[in-house]
Amino acid sequence: MDTPIKPQKRAKSLVPLSREHHFGLLFCWKLRQGLKLNTQLEVMRAYVRYFWDTVLKSHCLEEEWLLARLLPQDHEVLQRLKEEHRLIEELIRLIQEGSPKNKELFKVLEKDLTDHIRWEERELFPHLQALVPADELELATKVLDHQHAPREDAFSPEFWIPKAKAA
Repeated sequence: MDTPIKPQKRAKSLVPLSREHHFGLLFCWKLRQGLKLNTQLEVMRAYVRYFWDTVLKSHCLEEEWLLARLLPQDHEVLQRLKEEHRLIEELIRLIQEGSPKNKELFKVLEKDLTDHIRWEERELFPHLQALVPADELELATKVLDHQHAPREDAFSPEFWIPKAKAA
């Protein structure tokens, strides 16, 4: 029997990034729902582009900026973060191209992004909290917070909501 995963005690300075991770997981859920509801791939493709442009791209850049200030450039955690961000970006690029295997690419993006977010929350953030002095982490995230604009997901149509059946 699997042991339930306990919620992580998150450093206050990392909470804004964690909040956006919740947003990312919701994005993944919407992709799963869209596939389940046989949403037109063009609509889902537009949503992926919208989410990349309004939330995910800047979130990835902010994480990389933060880690580059807290860890040596050759640190394996920083390298993994950057590599996974490039893979996610490449998947989004392939989805935008409209590949014939497009439906499968949505599934790969959903799974890879979910796995990446889980890794950051369960391994990366606790590692940072243990490695970086709290005051240094707080200072770096204050600088990040200064340039961080709240993000929202206002995409329409809401393809992830099942349509009511006609009576």
